[in-house]
Amino acid sequence: MYLWNRQFILDPGRWAEGVGAILAAVEVINSKSDHHVDAWAPASVGAPNAIGLSARVEAYAPFAEANAERLADPDVLSAVAAVGPCLISVEDRLSRIVHVAGDRGDVPSVFSAIGWQAHPSDLKASLGFAVQMADFMHSVHGHAVFVGASQWGMPNGLVMGTSFDSLAEFEAASDAVQTEGSFLDRLEGAIGRAETIESWVMRRVT
Repeated sequence: MYLWNRQFILDPGRWAEGVGAILAAVEVINSKSDHHVDAWAPASVGAPNAIGLSARVEAYAPFAEANAERLADPDVLSAVAAVGPCLISVEDRLSRIVHVAGDRGDVPSVFSAIGWQAHPSDLKASLGFAVQMADFMHSVHGHAVFVGASQWGMPNGLVMGTSFDSLAEFEAASDAVQTEGSFLDRLEGAIGRAETIESWVMRRVT
């Protein structure tokens, strides 16, 4: 399985217009596709002018081919064109899900993630660290934690994502990990390029 992500950075002066256009485009795309796309907004953590899209993808080729076919659909093209003037940048990532601690379940209402990039020679060790941390965090708070590895969009990229039903669950889980007592010691084994670390707390808006 893969997790596909697209991150839009909106012009702050056209934020409301951009959010509306993106949500309208998602509605059009989902009406014409077997691959459901969800939209996410920062829950006061992350760039405030960012909007994310995601899709769980069993196989990449059919997903990419379906996306290409939709570009011939005038309704899709019109919806996408309305988004363009509101954007500063767009970035896509495709991560292969390599490990899940717990039952990943349905698409959550709230999603927290931390991502980073490893030096190629450290990728195996960095992946091992991520898997261990995912298992540890799940053992503490009980929520599903997945590890994704990417060579597409962010070469040698890793992401750990956790699913929640609410922001209150996210906060309680974060508190549990911090108070367990070994989190900082475990971070001493982290392997990756520190300057590439990114983190988000996102709320699903579709």
